[in-house]
Amino acid sequence: MKIRLAFFVPVIIFLLFVVVSFWGLYAITTGQRSISDIGFSMQGQPIPDIALASLNQHGQINADAPLDLGDWQGKAYAINVWASWCPPCRAEAPAIHQLSKSLPVLGINQRDKAQDAVAFLDQFGNPYQQIGVDPDGKASIAIGVQALPETLIIAPDGRVILHHRGPVFANELHGSIRDALNTLGIDQ
Repeated sequence: MKIRLAFFVPVIIFLLFVVVSFWGLYAITTGQRSISDIGFSMQGQPIPDIALASLNQHGQINADAPLDLGDWQGKAYAINVWASWCPPCRAEAPAIHQLSKSLPVLGINQRDKAQDAVAFLDQFGNPYQQIGVDPDGKASIAIGVQALPETLIIAPDGRVILHHRGPVFANELHGSIRDALNTLGIDQ
């Protein structure tokens, strides 16, 4: 009897795992649950006042001219958290350029080498009004970033109206991001 029970316990645990996983994927794909519900989201929250050393086009980090989110109070803008080593960041580069035509985009370069970040911008173009350097990821964590890339749309009152996890593609530009821009009164 012990042999049969020892065989069936792992099988039962595995089957429970499969059922729970299937249910989770089904709920996400049918729209019953959003993937953005997983983890902490800044959506609806005020953006913290963060100041980061800035990165210029020559790869120099300048603490005297920081990217200070407090300077953007009263203006609508987007924050895109990215890195040169991040393949999805490369994939979303054209969409971030498109977004920057409608709304100023601030870049937060996370855990990257300055020369690699500049090479990325040389290859894909620079859609950012300003770029802040987040060498240890602490500022990104403070704004709710869990994985790269992530994009936040900020209202003039400093409230996050959209916290988009993952790369931005055309379907988001014509979907959730367009809806956020419409909320701000911006035509895309």
